[in-house]
Amino acid sequence: MDFTTGIHNNEIHSNILNETIMFEYYIPKDFDDNRKYHVYYTFDSQDFFKYGQINRIYERLFKDGEIEAAIIVGIPYPSVEWRNHHFQPEGEHTDEFMEFIAKEFVPFVDDTFPTIQNRDSRALMGESLAGSFSIKLAINYPETFRNVLAFSPEVTDEFYNEIIEREGTENIHLYHTIGLEEQDFITITGRQANFLDPNRELNEVLFSIPERYEYKELDGGHIWKTWKPEIEHALRFFYGV
Repeated sequence: MDFTTGIHNNEIHSNILNETIMFEYYIPKDFDDNRKYHVYYTFDSQDFFKYGQINRIYERLFKDGEIEAAIIVGIPYPSVEWRNHHFQPEGEHTDEFMEFIAKEFVPFVDDTFPTIQNRDSRALMGESLAGSFSIKLAINYPETFRNVLAFSPEVTDEFYNEIIEREGTENIHLYHTIGLEEQDFITITGRQANFLDPNRELNEVLFSIPERYEYKELDGGHIWKTWKPEIEHALRFFYGV
């Protein structure tokens, strides 16, 4: 494993999924293996690094003494089809992929990196389907995860019911955003979609359920130009000093 500063690529074989999963990780500047780190788990990680520039935002905030030390680990999507099967709330492999993350990937990360090994020090981060996946993962494995960032999650009827009915929802810290231009747009798969109204409905019931909850309606659409400015606020929300 390469512990030099920067973004690295590696892979892990999953017995649960019976497939090899590619992952990315970012080693921060001045990394010290004698220090213990929080972990940001990003889904659609290639987009968080390329368009969100999360590593640069982290370094700026950490240098200024605004957030605590962390590493960034992520799962990229190899194709849109794979993403739909693994991240969509009712995806064909979503349940197994959640089990992989909680039971294989997190233990691997904790064994490989000098992490703080508790639920408070793990933050799940995703946009769109990956945002939905992050919420679902946290409420299905509350003993493993507490912190969730969801940019513009897709809220289906089944997903909505699961969130409001599961006991795990009350134990999460959720940073939740939606764009005001997401009432009528075309998704990456070419589907006409309305994410704004379902997210507003979800907020109406969520505001009193999670242990800690921040909801924002942003100027903009279902794009990284809308989401990127929120990353620094989310990093402070989870591990601000």
